[in-house]
Amino acid sequence: MAGDLVLLTGSTGMIGFRTLVEALQTGYKVRVAVRNQAGFDRIASLKPLAPYLSNLESIIVPDITVPGAYDEAVKGVKYVVHLASPLLMPVDTEEGFQSEIIQPAIQGTVGVLEAANKVTGIERVVITGSILSVASFETMASGAAIDEKTRAVNTTGPYGSAINAYQVSKALAYEATTKFVAEKRPAFSVVNIMPVFVIGRDDTVTDASNIAKGTNGFLMGPLLGHAQAQPLVGAVVHIDDVAKMHIQSLDSSIVKSNEDFIAYAPPTIDWADSFEIVKRRFPEAYADGVFKFESVPRPITAPVNIDSSKAQKIFGSFKSFEEQTVSVVEHYLELIGRK
Repeated sequence: MAGDLVLLTGSTGMIGFRTLVEALQTGYKVRVAVRNQAGFDRIASLKPLAPYLSNLESIIVPDITVPGAYDEAVKGVKYVVHLASPLLMPVDTEEGFQSEIIQPAIQGTVGVLEAANKVTGIERVVITGSILSVASFETMASGAAIDEKTRAVNTTGPYGSAINAYQVSKALAYEATTKFVAEKRPAFSVVNIMPVFVIGRDDTVTDASNIAKGTNGFLMGPLLGHAQAQPLVGAVVHIDDVAKMHIQSLDSSIVKSNEDFIAYAPPTIDWADSFEIVKRRFPEAYADGVFKFESVPRPITAPVNIDSSKAQKIFGSFKSFEEQTVSVVEHYLELIGRK
């Protein structure tokens, strides 16, 4: 309910920041858990938060893997939105895969759940997972049918690469969540949001040179003349929809109890369609040579067969790939002084 206090982790990241703004716009008070004061100061200075600073507070949690890390952070809150998780790290050893990617993802998620279970008054925990929580890249690229009940990630080591360790981390964190709920039977309900590639305006980016940060890089890289070396699955969702799903999931009149939702905007897309979208929607910038996609091969897309109808029935239809593309490109043009 609007006015209640939400603990939100991961607010310095792309999805976390957009979800923070969504929570504040909806009327919640928010306590963000950040690793350091500098991280909070940076996001608090960003324009979208300016009208809402009186409803925003912070708490420092320097290491989310430490037992009891969130014990203070959860005191007095009614809801928790847990978005913090390790990014894809440049490690190349099995030990590094465990210490830098897999274990932090599991420990951070379980730590939030354990902290919430130590106090009274928390009604719901919403956790950001990933489509990789239930289906590997290989499964998606194969065209196999995927929904919330799919379990198609091989979590057995050795992992061999950071990208494989990353997808395993998502699956194991999700497994740890379901195990916790089954064994501990907490008083609060748990909702898992599982996005595909998230595309859209990232307000944490304030310099045009960083426009291709994160998953927006899959879109903006080729548009700016950087070839996409590997085929990509054609599964995307607008950042606005992902943020909305997180915050609406706090409302028990919308989401009744424990649920999983895939965040995916059907149908499967062709990444190269972004070229035609830019030509049509931004003809002057295209004519002036702002975009360099003519110099690179068209990205190769692997079609997917993902069913997000469960989420659409609850949250409504998703924004299109064109809307996603326009959102990021408009931001880029703002940053370079073209808009």
